Amino acid sequence: MASISKLSIRGVRSFSPNDEEQVIGFCFPLTIIVGANGCGKTTIIESLKYAVTGSLPPGNKSGQSFVHDPNAVGQSNVKASIKLRFNNRGNNSMVVIRSMELIQKKTTMTFKQLDGILRTVDPTTGQRVSLSHKCTELDRQIPNLMGVSKPILEHVVFCHQEDSSWPLQEGAVLKKRFDDIFDSTKYAKALEAIKASRKDYASQVKDLKAELEGLKSHKHAANGFRNELEKCQDEISGVDDQINECVKIIAEEDAIIAEKRKILLDIQAFEAKLDDKSFELSREDAVLEKQKELLGDDVMEDKTTDELKEMLRELDDKQGYQSARALQEKELQIQRIGRNLEVIRRAANDLNTRRGKLEAAKEAHAEVLRQRFKIMEQIHKKHQIDLMTQSQDVESHAMTQGTTATSMTLSTIFTSSSINGDDGTNISDEDVDAFLRALRHKETTLKNEWDNAKRKHQTDEDDLQSEISELQAQKSAVENDRRRTEMTKNEAMRELSMVSGQMSSSLTRVRKSDVDEAKRHAAQLAATRDELNNNPRREDIAKEIRVQEEKLKSISATVEQDTKIRDQLRLQSEQQNEIVMLEGQVTQEFEVLEEKIKDNSFLLSSHGEAHVRVTKEDPVSPLDILSNNVRRKHLDAEDEVSRSNTDLSRIQIQLSEKKALITSHMQRLQNLQYRANQLNREGGGVQKIGSIIRAIIRQDDNPSPQLIHANAKPQDVLAYLTDQINECNAMDDKPEQVKRIIKRLKKMVKTSAACPCCTREFQNEQELDVFFNRMNELGDEDVSELMTSQKSQQIAPMLQKYETWRKSVSEHMNEHLEYTRLLADTTEVEQLIEKDGNSEVKDLEAELQSAQSKVNEKKEVASELQQLLTAVNGIQDVAKRMWEKMCQVKEKRERLKYMFCGDIGDDRRDLKTVERDLQKSADAKEQAYYQINKLNNELKSFNEKISRVTNQASTAERTAREKEDTYNRDQAASKRKDELNAQLEKLSEEDRALEKKIVPIRHELMRKESDRQSLREQNNMAEAVLSDAMNGFDRDVAKLQEIIEKVNYYIKQNTDKEIEDVEQRLAENVEEIRNEETMLANLKPEIEHLKRQVNEGERQKKVIQDNLSLIKLSEEVQKMEEDVRRLDDELNAMGRDDAQKALDESRRRRDEEQEKRARCEGRKQGLSDQKRTLKKKLNEQEYKDIDERHRVKMIEHETTQIVVSDLDKYYDALDKALLRYHGLKISDINRIIAELWSLTYKGEDITNIEIVSGQESGSRANRSYNYRIVMSKGGTKMDMRGRCSAGQRVLASIVIRLALAETFCLNCGVMALDEPTTNLDYENKRGLAIALAQIIASRAAQSNFQLVVITHDEDFVSMMKQELSAQTGFNMPERYYQVSREEGHDGRFYSKIHAIDWDEL
Repeated sequence: MASISKLSIRGVRSFSPNDEEQVIGFCFPLTIIVGANGCGKTTIIESLKYAVTGSLPPGNKSGQSFVHDPNAVGQSNVKASIKLRFNNRGNNSMVVIRSMELIQKKTTMTFKQLDGILRTVDPTTGQRVSLSHKCTELDRQIPNLMGVSKPILEHVVFCHQEDSSWPLQEGAVLKKRFDDIFDSTKYAKALEAIKASRKDYASQVKDLKAELEGLKSHKHAANGFRNELEKCQDEISGVDDQINECVKIIAEEDAIIAEKRKILLDIQAFEAKLDDKSFELSREDAVLEKQKELLGDDVMEDKTTDELKEMLRELDDKQGYQSARALQEKELQIQRIGRNLEVIRRAANDLNTRRGKLEAAKEAHAEVLRQRFKIMEQIHKKHQIDLMTQSQDVESHAMTQGTTATSMTLSTIFTSSSINGDDGTNISDEDVDAFLRALRHKETTLKNEWDNAKRKHQTDEDDLQSEISELQAQKSAVENDRRRTEMTKNEAMRELSMVSGQMSSSLTRVRKSDVDEAKRHAAQLAATRDELNNNPRREDIAKEIRVQEEKLKSISATVEQDTKIRDQLRLQSEQQNEIVMLEGQVTQEFEVLEEKIKDNSFLLSSHGEAHVRVTKEDPVSPLDILSNNVRRKHLDAEDEVSRSNTDLSRIQIQLSEKKALITSHMQRLQNLQYRANQLNREGGGVQKIGSIIRAIIRQDDNPSPQLIHANAKPQDVLAYLTDQINECNAMDDKPEQVKRIIKRLKKMVKTSAACPCCTREFQNEQELDVFFNRMNELGDEDVSELMTSQKSQQIAPMLQKYETWRKSVSEHMNEHLEYTRLLADTTEVEQLIEKDGNSEVKDLEAELQSAQSKVNEKKEVASELQQLLTAVNGIQDVAKRMWEKMCQVKEKRERLKYMFCGDIGDDRRDLKTVERDLQKSADAKEQAYYQINKLNNELKSFNEKISRVTNQASTAERTAREKEDTYNRDQAASKRKDELNAQLEKLSEEDRALEKKIVPIRHELMRKESDRQSLREQNNMAEAVLSDAMNGFDRDVAKLQEIIEKVNYYIKQNTDKEIEDVEQRLAENVEEIRNEETMLANLKPEIEHLKRQVNEGERQKKVIQDNLSLIKLSEEVQKMEEDVRRLDDELNAMGRDDAQKALDESRRRRDEEQEKRARCEGRKQGLSDQKRTLKKKLNEQEYKDIDERHRVKMIEHETTQIVVSDLDKYYDALDKALLRYHGLKISDINRIIAELWSLTYKGEDITNIEIVSGQESGSRANRSYNYRIVMSKGGTKMDMRGRCSAGQRVLASIVIRLALAETFCLNCGVMALDEPTTNLDYENKRGLAIALAQIIASRAAQSNFQLVVITHDEDFVSMMKQELSAQTGFNMPERYYQVSREEGHDGRFYSKIHAIDWDEL
């Protein structure tokens, strides 16, 4: 169970924000806090309340007055903190820390709550854990940890003094407080929420039932669509097989077509190859003639190839070979000489470059020598180098005569250079070494001077520092003696002040006689107390009280039995009222039922169901029959819609097939026309062939009409052009060509001795001579008739034109053939489109429109039946509710007959009689209470007298002890005060002596420190001068050393000798160049003579080689003529016509299969459209996932019905539980109030007070309670508010809070009372003390019971002590706490908390 342990406060109200926290520990079972008005007692209750709930005190919503005022402490902001250690309801120790801050701005103050901390100990690890929380989170968490609601903590446990009388405030405030305590509003809202949820779910049940019926019909239709979809998919699979077969055949025919087309292309390529060979042959003939013409007289026709090769070998004789070889050697020699010249010249250039660099280095070396001399001269003058000083060798320690001579020479050089202007380049190495030795000697001298000066300075400063240290030690010793004296003096003064404060003043000083008088008075009061405690009347009163309590118990049993009977009779009356209410609802439901049937009479009559009649005795059966009939008709209508949809789909498939076939034909027609237009484009091959045909017709006067006409085939045109070209070739009478042909005929006759035209052999030489003479005449331009024709000038351009046309026709013949085939295919497709036509499509569209109208009509009928079915279901629900309520009325009547027979028994009293008996028992109970109160008052008066005497005796004893202690303390303090005064005088004299001793030491120390500072400054300046001289000398020496290293590097390179070598090599190169140029001039005439010899031999070789080429070309021409004849024979054997016929046949079969495939694709398109239509229907909102939706909706309908039933049960159970809980709690609270009131109130006018709770009118869900406090005066009950005194109001509020704490604080035993005696007289204060003492005694066994009482009334505290002393069974608290205002270190007064022993109270 929860309890509080310790509270610390800082910066709240009058508690200081800067001093240490004020801590108070809470005892078990009682903690008393006393203090004067305004000292900060109530701040403790406010801090407790803020720590556990986060609520600020009344009137401090902004929180500005809750924190210490910043203006009071002179700060811009003040931080406050409250720490509370408590045990939660699990008895685990926890600490809550809340912090606040108040900031003073220019004109306003700002209050801010900082994040709180909740600290606990981890049970597993034992480590302390701290969690930071926002204030709102902490406000919710702490009440849960303590096991008490926030309203109880605010208004009962830690109630503020200003708000302590809230039970007697106005009705609205009282209702709000009690509603918060009972949580009535929360449970009323819960009932209202349950009722609203039940209503929503009941409405959902109706809607779900109607939706379920609609889903059933949709599910049935969806199953029909799925069957049609499966059938459609099977048909599509069959059509796909047919299409695949067609595609396979088309692919095979395409392969055949490609093969035949390849054959035709090969033939065409072969023809082109033959034409190329013929053309190449004519070209080679022309080249052969041209070559002969170029050779002219050099043609060696009478020489064979072997003879020409022999002549070529003879030209390559030994002499010619030797001339060429000699020429080659001379040329190689010239090249070698040229290369040698190039190498020698390049070497000369390199040597010149190297000589320039060496001379530049020599000049730079001279400049470096001048710089060395200049630097040496500067060093000699700047640093006063003594060159005449005898340098001592480090190893031999001996002087040499050469060294001395060198030093003298250097001195002479430096002196003469300034007079004669010598540049110093003639200084020897010995001079430089001597100068360097002088520099090293100078460096050693400077370093020794610097070291000696530094050692002397350090020695002087150390001597002075020793004197200063000795003086500082003397000063420290004297100061330590003074500090010890001062500390002893201060300690004595503090003790003297404390002793003076403990001593009493002269007016209040206790004397020995005062002590003796106090002891005698205490003994008299103790004897009176013992006499009263032994009086026998106390036991008699207790016996009489027990008799009255037994009588009261008997009356209470009678009242309990009569109350039970009264409750049963009231419940019987409520059941009767419910039956009347249900009968009225049945009548209303029947009227609604008749009205709904009347509203739907038109639909019922439209579908033959107007005969339905519903009676009050049996409203369900006729409606069940009606529902089944309408549902059956609705299913039949859905089936009709499904069949109509099937017919509609069949027509759509046929229409789709027909449209797909026409579309396929149109697509093919468009493709053919597009390709034909491409082939017949402007400038294309087809138009070019047409232009050639028209040009042939225009050019030739009478071409053969069987071969050449406007629609002639390209093959015929090509054949015609070939014939024309051959004729032109035959008619060509160019002299060159005639001569070439005649020459060839002569060769043929010489070879075969036969006529080349008729192949007749010549019989003798005479015939040969005749033939050759005739050939010579034909070859003579003057007499040959072949060369005198007038057409020879026209044949050349005609031949060129025919060849151009033949080439163009050959190139574009394939395009023309394809164009012709495309025209034939286009005509065929147009015939197919015309054959199919659009009439069948129009008929199918009309049939489709008719079927669509039929489907719409069927759907309209089905929709009306669906609407009627939904209406009938609603009417059926109303009838079922009406029937259920009728059954409830019947059941309640039956149950009412046998409900209360066994519980009441033979008692035949009515409700009014039982209530009168209850009133009589209440009066008797009141009388018994009166007797008990009277006896209690007598016992209380007796106890008060004993308590008063006991208190007086205790006070007298304590006073006697205090006076004796005060007397002894004053005597001891006076003696100690004299001793301390003597000690202080002695210490003052010692301090004055030490002050005189330390003054000369201080003066001497200051003088020595000043001397040390001056010495340091002088030494630093001297050392700086020496250091600068050394650094300057080192820099100059380093610079000289760098120059010397450059000089040494030049000497090591031996540059002068290298210059001499370079000049010698340059002279040798010049001689070599002159020799090579002489040799080159001598070789040139010899080379010219050899070149003329070689060129003559080459010309003769060229003539012979050209004749060899001519012979080879003649042989190639003969070979080409043979190839042309062979290709012509192969072309005739290829079979062009058979390949063309096979190609046409394959195209025909392919077109048939393509048409078949188009028809199949059209059918597939129709089936696919039907399939898409069915899928679209199944994907519509009403059919999509219909099975799952139907299943989910059915589950949802059933579970929602279960939810409605459960909500009814929850509502009734919660409502009855609330009624019972409220009644029990009010009864318990009133019982405790009666006990406490009789114990505390000592007046005779008010016998009892109680809380009256009345339910407001309204439904159960809106149930609310009104509360008021009533008091009983005699036998009359009246409102206490406005009719009681201030003291009665205070006492009643305390009693009610104690009763509420007793009832609701089961997990927390803490209770705080702030100024409970306000407006109470002595008797009522006494009664409150007795009641609290009894409560503490009865709760002492409860480990976490804590009562915190805050008061300024010391008499009430004394009463509490007396009453607690009279009780047994618990230990008295060890201490109480006193709050007071005390002066702080800043001179302001703050609240302080002190723990004081209980015995000193």
